[in-house]
Amino acid sequence: MKILMMKTVQGSLDGVTVHELKAGTEYDTVDSPRGDRLAKYHIKQGVAVPALGRTGSVLAPEPKQASRKK
Repeated sequence: MKILMMKTVQGSLDGVTVHELKAGTEYDTVDSPRGDRLAKYHIKQGVAVPALGRTGSVLAPEPKQASRKK
């Protein structure tokens, strides 16, 4: 599962090794039930959000509204 860190914390992506997980960075947890639990833990703690295919930027840009010329 991919997560986007919203806050820099010490944490694990595999349940064994502890790393500094930096705010604004996407991380992949290990592809196992343990990895899913770790991702959900970080999300529940409020330090991460699910990364839904974002690339390159921390936040997806807001769509521009069409101008209303009369």
